[in-house]
Amino acid sequence: MKRHQKIRWKKTLLFTCAGLAGALAAGAALPDPLWSIGTSNGAAMEFAPGGRDRLEFKVGESVVSRDFAGSHTGSVGWDGRVKERPYLIYFDLPEPPEGHYELVLDLLFSTGAPAQFKIMVNEQLGLFPLRPVPRPSTWGEEGNDMLLAKQQLVVPIAAAWLKPKGNRISLIPLGLGSLSYDALCLRRTAAVPDAPPQLAPSIFFHQRGDQLVEVCDLLVPFTRRFDRATAAVTLGGQTFNATLTNALYDFGVWVEPLEIPAARVTGSADITVTLANQTLRHTHPVKPAKQWKVFICPKVHNDVGYTDLQPHVNELDNRNTDAVLEILRQHPAYKFNFETSWLVENYLDCRTPPWRQLFFDYARRERIGINVFYLNLMTGICTGEELHRALYLTHRYHRTEGSDFAFGCLTDAPSHSWFLPTLFSDVGVKAFANGANQTRAPILHFSELNEDSPYWWEGMNGERIFMWYSRSYVQLKRLTGPVWGGDVSSFEYLQRSVPQFLIRYQREQYAPDAVMIYGAYVDNAAIPAHGDAPALETWNETFAFPKLIVATDADYFNYVEQHFADRLPVYRGDCGAYWEDGVGSTMHATMQNRQTQQILPAAETAATLATLFEPRNRYPAEDFYGAWRNVMFYNEHTWGAHNSISQPGRQFVERQWEIKESYATRANLDARSLLARGCNRLAQQIAVDGSSILAFNWQNRARTAPLEVELNTGDQLVDFVDQQPVPMDVYAEQDGWRKVRFVAHDVPAMGFKAYGIRRYDPAAHRANETLDGDTLENEFYRLTVDPRTGGLKSLYDKTAQRELLDAAAPYALNEYLYVSGGEGSLILNFTFGTPPANLTIHRPEAATITQVSRTPLGQRLIVETRSKNTPKIISEYRLYDGLKRVEIVNTVEKEEVRAKEAVYFAFPFAAAEPAMEYQIQNGWVRPNADQMPGACREWFTPQNVVHVRDGNFSIAWATPDVPLVTLTDINRGLWLDHLPLRNGHVYSYAMNNYWFTNYRAQQGGRFVFRYFITSGRDLGREDLARFDQDTRTPVLAYPFLSSFSAAISQLDRPLPASGASFLAWDAPNLEMVTLKTAEDGDGFILRLREIAGRRGEAEIKLPTFRVREAHLCNGVEVKQRNLATSETGFVMPYQPNAFMTVRFQAEARLPSPAGE
Repeated sequence: MKRHQKIRWKKTLLFTCAGLAGALAAGAALPDPLWSIGTSNGAAMEFAPGGRDRLEFKVGESVVSRDFAGSHTGSVGWDGRVKERPYLIYFDLPEPPEGHYELVLDLLFSTGAPAQFKIMVNEQLGLFPLRPVPRPSTWGEEGNDMLLAKQQLVVPIAAAWLKPKGNRISLIPLGLGSLSYDALCLRRTAAVPDAPPQLAPSIFFHQRGDQLVEVCDLLVPFTRRFDRATAAVTLGGQTFNATLTNALYDFGVWVEPLEIPAARVTGSADITVTLANQTLRHTHPVKPAKQWKVFICPKVHNDVGYTDLQPHVNELDNRNTDAVLEILRQHPAYKFNFETSWLVENYLDCRTPPWRQLFFDYARRERIGINVFYLNLMTGICTGEELHRALYLTHRYHRTEGSDFAFGCLTDAPSHSWFLPTLFSDVGVKAFANGANQTRAPILHFSELNEDSPYWWEGMNGERIFMWYSRSYVQLKRLTGPVWGGDVSSFEYLQRSVPQFLIRYQREQYAPDAVMIYGAYVDNAAIPAHGDAPALETWNETFAFPKLIVATDADYFNYVEQHFADRLPVYRGDCGAYWEDGVGSTMHATMQNRQTQQILPAAETAATLATLFEPRNRYPAEDFYGAWRNVMFYNEHTWGAHNSISQPGRQFVERQWEIKESYATRANLDARSLLARGCNRLAQQIAVDGSSILAFNWQNRARTAPLEVELNTGDQLVDFVDQQPVPMDVYAEQDGWRKVRFVAHDVPAMGFKAYGIRRYDPAAHRANETLDGDTLENEFYRLTVDPRTGGLKSLYDKTAQRELLDAAAPYALNEYLYVSGGEGSLILNFTFGTPPANLTIHRPEAATITQVSRTPLGQRLIVETRSKNTPKIISEYRLYDGLKRVEIVNTVEKEEVRAKEAVYFAFPFAAAEPAMEYQIQNGWVRPNADQMPGACREWFTPQNVVHVRDGNFSIAWATPDVPLVTLTDINRGLWLDHLPLRNGHVYSYAMNNYWFTNYRAQQGGRFVFRYFITSGRDLGREDLARFDQDTRTPVLAYPFLSSFSAAISQLDRPLPASGASFLAWDAPNLEMVTLKTAEDGDGFILRLREIAGRRGEAEIKLPTFRVREAHLCNGVEVKQRNLATSETGFVMPYQPNAFMTVRFQAEARLPSPAGE
């Protein structure tokens, strides 16, 4: 992140009520209060909850937490009725009154403040304006409060107004709105001079004929009652007169609005006020207010579930779209933003053609904006390819219907991947808005991202997009009515809420004169009949400024780009994955979806190559669309019902989870089916005779990899290269069949190699050998099991002559940790007054080594143990000859527990000077150094690999199944704004149920977690990428088998069984992502990713195809420029840490198969 100065809030008042009593002498200590109610700590937690119509509090007798309500509602209700709600304080003085006193009220605001505060001190009646100033949050979730503010109201009290006994102070907020009390106190004070009158320009402007006038508040302090006063303000050579009429109040600050031509509000104001037989004079500089433009960007937040069953929500969404179309018809200035393109797809699928046509009529006229994202995704658990696919539907509408493809937004989930600036820049989307929910995400507690919005979000390679980071996503309703809105839409309340919203941006260093109001309606709300349009129209008829401009997100960012692009701050870095930790509550489905993310590109590649070889093979585009769609629906931020934790057994809750889980299940089944069909089609081109195992390698280098297959007991594998039997590790056998592992050597880059299934020859195979002891070893590593925990007490790199395990660590490497406790603590949410988490870490009980074997492939060891609520933990450690990596497979049988819990596997790597980085979609992130202020540091979501460095020595650790890790320690609910990197410890955060809503309350069953480790000196980006590829997108084994009714015969298959490459390129820093048909059906799409941070050119060769043309495209497949081609390939430029997309036309150069 580019460092910036922390905001020093400018006082937005030229005159403060505290100034009425004056300032104490410099350096003088504040006197002890005569009495106090509450503690000034930024919260009203010590007060009684809620508000009351009336209360009486007796100092010395009453109890604050019971008798003084922390909230106080103004005298005007939402229905317009007036009802004063007095809070009465009774007190005695310790001695007869003399000198001077002051009542200090520390007030807090999270909604619109009432206009004034009436205060009666015995028989003296006072009136003060409420003029809030910004305040920072006290706890994390306060970051959701867009009107968060405060005011210290200091009320001078003359000794003559008081008496020794029986004093009474009455507090009454006047107007529409409410406040909370932080603290109240009465104290003595020194005599101070009276504060002078001041002129405070407001934010309000009117158009009076052809003249723009600014409303300026004349603030006049008074300490005795007056019936009538006169005021004269000279400004810009012109004098403005006013008459003040007061027949009620004895003291306070009188506010008299003056309309002054906007051109005159500059320079010095000379003020003269005559009241109560005295004349007050004051001269001070005046600066005009900005002529604000408030871009209101209405949306309704789309939870796919949560408030109701998913099918019910889908129908509500359609009724809301109907309502939007009617509002657009009735209110010509109204616009609406669709939060996801899924909302549009759902509507088009369920409505007849006339309504679909009407929708796009408005979209083409830019009165409807459509988010480029398909769903509100949690980007931390999405792959780069998945995020590309999330843009495709909106772009399809743009291509076919003429709607926009202009802005991106994500709502609710508060933090997102650093990949987004790179992705958006590539596809031509220049702006992103995050309607952030700060629940369990104290980003705005630790940063000024909202106050600095709009800013440039800079990507890994220097790409920049505009960003607005919002305090919540229901902002329009929070301006027009109560917190969650309903049908109330108050013009009167707008006059309080809009100025209060703008105070956060009224500072010298804030360049723009335009801000965004993000969203309108809460989760799956029914949109009101007129969508708040009448109140907004009344506003714009009344005020020239601030203008309330109903807009698309694109309208706002276009305005910013046109006027302020060169004056915005720059932020750089990853925002972390605050809400992604909840996926650890459903780890079965989460791991299944993670597997699907890797299968689908492999299936697309196989299907595309099969279509290239045989054009009559229709590419199953809709099937792939459906599978990716379900992957995204699982990674959509709505995990379950709002009461999923408090009432997990309800049918309402279980039904929502059933549907959510089905997204992962169906996507995985469809992906595996598509992979099987694609591989089967492709296999028809390979000259095998009889049943075979085909090893497919979808990366651009020859690879050697262990594979697992099933064979009949009487079968073996033969390498077609030399016709020799392949060594096998038989690790399970039953009912006449075996599970075996074998190592596929030198599978060609972006190609295949076949192994024949033949009758078993016992003489050609060496049986597994049972070993004694607790140690495994190959030429690279020696590992030793800890007999107490089942983890490793030593992992030694023989090449580097270095121990990888931190000897000072409290846990063994790969030790299972079951953590209980945390209920009602900070680990659940960062809230004020919540106690820290009291966690208990349960370590495994005594372990039993059940198997140590030397196999034809290497060595393996199996150890079994158990722990609290976990009756069985089986860890298998594998070392392969010739491969420098450690494989670990943990099988866990866990009981279902509703009490708060978490599960980890510890990997305490040794590092004297630790440095860490984790893998995101297009590169690497260093905790702290590459993170935004306020980003999540409690846990992380690597795409696969975490890299631990100690000087020039590296340890790479891969977690292809579990997306969550913590670094240096387990999650303890500390909500850090900086992660001290004290060690090189990595923890796989395998399960948790720490959420209080949305996610699952408990989980149990059988889980399999895989981890991989490699190490070495000077491991570079390409080394890490190869390790990532080998553990996340490994060589795939496809069984191409004869059945009892259909035998496989060679026929006229053009590709040799010994292996071949379908395509290749000469840049080892380019990684294969996918090969597919184009979305519009015109050609084929090849997507690669640069992994080493370099730019250059690569020659792409397709030796089995004839290339006709090729174009460099952006990420949504739009042609950017022609590429130089040859008959067998093309030359493609590439950028660092970026995805490259090419569209090409080609056909097979080999003869088609004769058929079977």
